[in-house]
Amino acid sequence: MRTGPPVFPDHPDQHGLATRAQLLMAGFTRSAVRNAARRDWQQVRPGVFAPHRGPLEPEVRLAGAALWAGPPAVLSGTIALRQHGLTGARTDEALFLVPTTHRSRQEGRVRAVRTGRPVRVALHAGCIAVTNVERALVDAAIYQGGADLTALTIAALQRRLTTSDRLEAELAAAPRRGTRPVRQGLATFVRGAWSMPEGALADLVEDDPDLPPMLLNVPLLTTDGACLIGTPDGFFPAAGVAVQVHSRQFHSGYDDEGTDLWSLTVEGDGAYPEHDVICLGVTPWSIHRRPEATLARIRTVVLRNVGRAYGPVRVGDEVVGSVGETG
Repeated sequence: MRTGPPVFPDHPDQHGLATRAQLLMAGFTRSAVRNAARRDWQQVRPGVFAPHRGPLEPEVRLAGAALWAGPPAVLSGTIALRQHGLTGARTDEALFLVPTTHRSRQEGRVRAVRTGRPVRVALHAGCIAVTNVERALVDAAIYQGGADLTALTIAALQRRLTTSDRLEAELAAAPRRGTRPVRQGLATFVRGAWSMPEGALADLVEDDPDLPPMLLNVPLLTTDGACLIGTPDGFFPAAGVAVQVHSRQFHSGYDDEGTDLWSLTVEGDGAYPEHDVICLGVTPWSIHRRPEATLARIRTVVLRNVGRAYGPVRVGDEVVGSVGETG
């Protein structure tokens, strides 16, 4: 039998938060909860409380949003993508999916939307159930929108956080409204591009009828297949020309071991000339803002070298370059 005053409940997976129902079960009366919320506690979301009035970290606020949405709720949309490691996703709104037995509602930047489709839980972050990447991408497109979703789709596929088959199945099961950015990202990835700038490069080259075919992201190996020379963003086998899209976003800063990423890029590009492959660097800015000039550079280098001998190098099952033609 309880002999002292009730104690704020401690649920380890809730970042120190508690719902009104949990407080009542712990022995607090409704009036005691109201009084404490005015004096000593803070209400994180309606019906969700913290036992102090100090600042709350983002993960605590997200836990509060999940508790407000209720036990059946599953996090989806852009914040779910961040939970899967896609740090470029926006964090301005938390989107939760609830079954049709619940109602859709919104409180500030937190939304709970009803869905009749099954929702798969891919992971748990404390008290937060998180759906899989493909569902989060599609829901972000339908309910939240944003120009960054095409790039996020490509990034998710490139990092193998989902697969093209799983994403296609999710798109087929979902309403088409709003999903165009995800469909564009999927189409760009399927054609071989690993980023939006690479997709723009492919579009630029395909529009020129004089250029020979360019392969996207194909590994170039030594003829015995034992050594990887590199995986250029674009490669013209008929000319022995590799095209690299150098982005500050991906090629600057340091990796987890403290290695300068720009140095790795420069040194990696230096491997191509060792095999007589010409390496031509372009930037996303030049592709977007100066497409004609960028295409002219590519045309000049590629057409000048069509048919020349280089390498040889292995591209998949084929050896190319020894006499300038596929062998």
